[in-house]
Amino acid sequence: MKFPHLTACALVFGIAAAAPASAGAIKKQKDFVAAIAGKKLVSGNSWIVVSADGKLTGVSSKGEKITGAWVWNKRFVCRNVYVGSKQLPQDCQTVTTDGNTVTFTRDKGKGRAITYSF
Repeated sequence: MKFPHLTACALVFGIAAAAPASAGAIKKQKDFVAAIAGKKLVSGNSWIVVSADGKLTGVSSKGEKITGAWVWNKRFVCRNVYVGSKQLPQDCQTVTTDGNTVTFTRDKGKGRAITYSF
């Protein structure tokens, strides 16, 4: 699964009845975990949950299992993901939130952006 494909495949997080995140760029790991971890991020028919312990799980829009891991590197979240048995290339992304949405922008903020609701 490719992160662009994640639009359809999902980088979504575990559902939580938490307060909406405040708007803006997330630049620190502690802020990323506080805003995103444990929430189910949904884009279309796909979803993903980012765990505070560095794991990713979810289901793609095609029903394939999404598994992987993330680490924080400077001001980016970097992920290694499998969609089904296909490994996507590692990618580091910027993260911004606005209310109940989060946007991941590939290639350290220079690539395609994907917005998820939580």
